[in-house]
Amino acid sequence: MDTKALISSEDIQLGVEAADWEDALKKAAAPLVAHDYIEPAYVEGVIQAVKDLGPYIVLAPGFALGHARPSGAVHCACASLTTLKTPVNFGSKQNDPVDIVMILAAVDDKSHVELLQKIVLFLNEKDSFDILRSAKSEQDIRAIVEAINGKE
Repeated sequence: MDTKALISSEDIQLGVEAADWEDALKKAAAPLVAHDYIEPAYVEGVIQAVKDLGPYIVLAPGFALGHARPSGAVHCACASLTTLKTPVNFGSKQNDPVDIVMILAAVDDKSHVELLQKIVLFLNEKDSFDILRSAKSEQDIRAIVEAINGKE
């Protein structure tokens, strides 16, 4: 499988219920697993990294970026984005509870850079988190995809 340097509508889920932070990561990664972009072993690696290192993936208030080292369990650079119906705690004093979970996966140290740059540019926009939190429809999802990927 080659590089998937864009996020698609199928990679975005809105209003997902999660029992806890581990469930939130598993559910956020589900579209990537379903499309065989990543294997469940990668998701387990993300969860294990949080168990080992603490909630380092909670990068901003309400936002977690689940990721682990590049591995053979990743078939292409990819990302998914999930909003949670009910926020969950990851154990981050500064940034809990989390209601937006992104999963980023890489096959090596370089292939995901373009996708990560697009995501960072989007997240640096003033209203990006508000846009994500207020998204409810397919049209909202398409607008988010376009905002992240840029106009083709």
